[in-house]
Amino acid sequence: MSREDLIRDIEVAIGALQDVYRDDADESDLYEASLLALCVDAAKAAGGRVLLTDDGRGRSAKLCFRRSPGNLWAGNFSFGIVSFPGTSKQLEIHLGVYVASGGSRVAHECDVAILDHQEGERSRQAAVHPRSRALVAAIEAKHYSASPSLGVGRGFLGLAQELGSKNCSLVFPSKSSVNLAALIAKQSSEAYGELLPGRDAAARLRSRLDQSIRNWRARI
Repeated sequence: MSREDLIRDIEVAIGALQDVYRDDADESDLYEASLLALCVDAAKAAGGRVLLTDDGRGRSAKLCFRRSPGNLWAGNFSFGIVSFPGTSKQLEIHLGVYVASGGSRVAHECDVAILDHQEGERSRQAAVHPRSRALVAAIEAKHYSASPSLGVGRGFLGLAQELGSKNCSLVFPSKSSVNLAALIAKQSSEAYGELLPGRDAAARLRSRLDQSIRNWRARI
């Protein structure tokens, strides 16, 4: 899928991008933005209302996302706030933020993170990384023209162990190798090869995220 195709699909799904982001973002950046759009769609399917915002209050006139990993509380970047009827619970959807492991307490980059809004507020107010226990879902994106290697797969599983295996997904636009698929299939994390907007893999990930959000919402 070309850069122009990704821009078109993102803007159709979630709205216009800022010119500076459109001009400077490479295909890998845009691929991650398309995954945020997929998360927004999943949140809506789970009954949520999504506000795409730069400041947590007003709707973004045009969207601009991180192009490199950063601290959740820093910078004027767009993110999603998801509210649900009948509950005060809310979620946030971010690109490229660090999340602290509950075990090692090491901060790890999440290409895409869906997390509890209260944890997002704690992060902004105290200038600390959100904790992995507040993650509803984390997506590791590899915009490769060929299948990620077994080394990448092992690295992903290490990351998933730190952040919560059941919450983590590895996604990439290429076809998966047999060995990578076998490696991930033995774990509670998931891998989605050939994932591009409109493809079957995108629909499968959307369903997984939809259910994860529903489960989070139902917990007391």
